[in-house]
Amino acid sequence: MKDEKINIVLRILWKGGVTRVAVEEARNMKSTLIVYRHAGTQYDLTNIDVKVLFDGKSKWIFKVLTSIYAGQRGDEATVDLDRIIKASDIIKGPALFHDQFAGLTGYLRKIKHGEDYAIYIHETSFDNKGIKWTLPKFMEKKILEKSKLIITNSKWNKEILASKGFNAEVVYPGCYPREKINLEREKIVLAVSVWDSGRRPEIYGEISKKIKGKLVMAGYWTRQDTLNEFMSKYKEVIITGPISESKLQELYDKASVLIRFGFNEKGPGMGVLEAMGAGMPVIVNEGLGSKELIKDNGYVIRDWDEAVDRINEILEDENLRKKMSINSWEIAKSLSWTNHARKLYELLSKIYG
Repeated sequence: MKDEKINIVLRILWKGGVTRVAVEEARNMKSTLIVYRHAGTQYDLTNIDVKVLFDGKSKWIFKVLTSIYAGQRGDEATVDLDRIIKASDIIKGPALFHDQFAGLTGYLRKIKHGEDYAIYIHETSFDNKGIKWTLPKFMEKKILEKSKLIITNSKWNKEILASKGFNAEVVYPGCYPREKINLEREKIVLAVSVWDSGRRPEIYGEISKKIKGKLVMAGYWTRQDTLNEFMSKYKEVIITGPISESKLQELYDKASVLIRFGFNEKGPGMGVLEAMGAGMPVIVNEGLGSKELIKDNGYVIRDWDEAVDRINEILEDENLRKKMSINSWEIAKSLSWTNHARKLYELLSKIYG
């Protein structure tokens, strides 16, 4: 890319996995992280060049529009169409846009200024059902048609995109594998996510009643009413709420197994990768993209009843748990953020020279 740095473009500096990927790309590629809106984040921004383009809260009309598709995510998840459009006249030079809506900026920039762009698809909308998805699908198709490079985070996403005629390169998100892992663990079952009703937290609550350990659910809850309802029903679950990076890493180092359910979530889930980096066995279901990363380091299960059986199996068999811990760690070493950045740079260099 000659002397030009790649800009990593993110709509919202927030708490979710998309934010984490963009932050670590900027850190490891020494790139500028361009953000449309800062909504608060627990991620470490040390030594990262962050440029926030716009101040202030989202406009009410865009909150209403976003609620049609992601009401469970709360106001912070608002898609600010006005800022997306304005950014197309501000962002210049090589750029990787994270998600379809940021990609709309790239599309407009290409139409108006003739500048090429790359896009990272975290969740394609092409397999979503219902008439309300007609417009997002049309928009995604147009954005992908003009994109010079399409990157995605799972083979599952790649297959769906290929069925629509788009070739995508798979670059899994990364983690920071431990130099040494802790093999002596407590009987803690850990679940990490940005929690909303769409993540179906009640499943974890039901699991907590049947496992031979303590369930800890770590991470930010997008709506207070969802959290209050869950806490009143499942008092035995430990809820951390928003948690510092250091405290989360402590949990990864002492918990025995991580569980994560997805419901047509084609991305891998950052908590799964981070847990593997700390040497944790992982249990996921068929509805999560990280099933592609599970070999002899955990289980891919069908339902929560099977999850209970597998969790208890790991908690009761120390030799099995330790073996899976080491296997998780070995897989994670190939999924470091350094390797992620290297592969990304190689792909981007082909289009930007």
